[in-house]
Amino acid sequence: MEGYSRGIRRYDIWLFIAVSTLISLGLIMVYSTSAMASLIKYGISYHYALRQFLYVLFSLFFVFIFARMDYHVLRPLSGFLLFGGIFLLAMVYVPHIGLSAGGSRRWLNLKIINIQPSEFVKIIFVIYLAKFLEKYKEILDNNKYSILFAYPFMTMALIDGLLLKQPDFGSASIMFFLAILMLFVAGISLAYLFSVLAVGSIGAYFLILSVPYRRDRILAFLHPFHDKSGVGFQIIQSIYAFGRGGIFGVGLGHGKEKLIFLPTPYSDFIFSSVGEELGLIGVAVFILLFLILAYRGLRIAVNAPDLFGTFLAYGLTFLIVFSAFINIGVTMGALPTKGLALPLISYGGSSMLASCIAIGILLNISSQSEKKKEFE
Repeated sequence: MEGYSRGIRRYDIWLFIAVSTLISLGLIMVYSTSAMASLIKYGISYHYALRQFLYVLFSLFFVFIFARMDYHVLRPLSGFLLFGGIFLLAMVYVPHIGLSAGGSRRWLNLKIINIQPSEFVKIIFVIYLAKFLEKYKEILDNNKYSILFAYPFMTMALIDGLLLKQPDFGSASIMFFLAILMLFVAGISLAYLFSVLAVGSIGAYFLILSVPYRRDRILAFLHPFHDKSGVGFQIIQSIYAFGRGGIFGVGLGHGKEKLIFLPTPYSDFIFSSVGEELGLIGVAVFILLFLILAYRGLRIAVNAPDLFGTFLAYGLTFLIVFSAFINIGVTMGALPTKGLALPLISYGGSSMLASCIAIGILLNISSQSEKKKEFE
C-alpha cells in the first residue's frame, strides 16, 4: 500500500491482515480450549466462545473509531487520561465496585461488564510518554543525562504502586520495561538506562522475596520438578502440552492438557494448547504473525509524520509484542509464571479491547504517514 490518494485513507494492510488473522485464530482456540468447561458449567459448549466473539465485535468497532480519529487529539488529552487511569486503578479498592478473583483485586464491576483498568492504563502511559518525549526531545539531544528524564519513572512508580497492591506484578513489570524501551529509542544515555535497570532489578528482587507466592513462582521456574503436584504443576503441564504436540500437533480440539490439568486454559495458558493441538507448525505461525505485527508497527513508527506519532507507535508496538512474547515465554517454561494475557488471543474483554484500541491508533498513524509521503 505505497502512496496515498487525496481524500482516501490508506492504512497498513499487512498490519491489519496480521491482526485479523491472530484474532480469528484466537477465537478458534478459545472455543477449542473452553468447550468442555463451558459444557460443564453452562450446559453448552460455546458459552465462552460466544462471549469472546461479542468482545471481538465490540473491540473491532473501536479499531474503526481510533483508525479514523486523528491520533494528534490524544496529545492534549494525555494528562487527563493519565489522571483518569490512576483514578480507575484506585477504584478497584472501593468495596462493591472493585472485584477480587484468584487472590487479586484487579477488576471494576460496571454492572453490564467487568473491566480491568490496568490493560488501559498501559496504553495511557504510552500516550503520556510519547507526549513527554516529544516535548523534551531538544533537551534530550543536548543533555542525555538530564534529571528531567527521571519524571517518567516517578509517574510509573505511582502507577506500579497501585498495580503491586492488587497485586499485579506482571503489569507493573510491563510498565517498567515500556519506559526503558521508549527512553532507549528516544536516545537517552545507556549509562542512565542501565542504572535504572540495576535499581529496578534490586527492587524486583526484594519484591519477589517478600511475597511467598512470587518466590514460589521463581522456584517453580528454576526447579519445576521439585514439586510436581504443587507450585511446579502448572508449568510442567504446559511443557507436557508442547511435548505432546510435536511437529504437527494432536489435532484441533483433541488436546488433553486443557481438560483437567491447565487451569483456565483459554486465558493465560492458551498458547500451551496451541502447542499441543497445532504443534510446532501452529506455534511458528502464531509467532510469525506477532513478528509481522512487530515489523509493521516499527515501520509505522519510523515513517510517522512527527515525533509524537513516532514515540506513540514505538510504545504501542512494544506493548503488544513484548506482552505477547512474555506470555509465550512463560508457557514454554522460558520465563517465570506471570498473570499476563496473550494479546488478541486470550479470552477476556479488557485485553481484547485495549489491544484493538492500540491497533486502531497504529493504523491511524500509518494512514497519516502515507498521506505525508504523497504530498512531499
